[in-house]
Amino acid sequence: MASAHTTQTPFNRLLLTGAAGGLGKVLRETLRPYTNVLRLSDIAEMAPAVDDREEVQVCDLADKDAVHQLVEGVDAIVHFGGVSVERPFEEILGANICGVFHIYEAARRHGVKRVIFASSNHVIGFYKQTETIDAHSP
Repeated sequence: MASAHTTQTPFNRLLLTGAAGGLGKVLRETLRPYTNVLRLSDIAEMAPAVDDREEVQVCDLADKDAVHQLVEGVDAIVHFGGVSVERPFEEILGANICGVFHIYEAARRHGVKRVIFASSNHVIGFYKQTETIDAHSP
């Protein structure tokens, strides 16, 4: 990985989805040294670009055409966009299921070779967040 002290960045344009979320806000500053231009995206309102090294774009990940436009011209994607809290399936379907497909398909079609994606939503099954479970829970 590049150091903040190097003169060459590994990416020309890096896309960060979920930029308005908690992790996205932290990564916004952290990723800047690794790219010439950081493209920030979320469906929620975000802080405006701080300089010409940032691009801010509102995008609904459920909108295939919008995602393809968002991905065009990027070298890599850090994908943290989506619904990260407990919601009914119908409410997470657009961003969390269709959106992931749209991101990967747009990356494939636009020749983006690197996609970083992490998700831990419901890694323990569909237990409510208020329920306490142990190793013997079904």
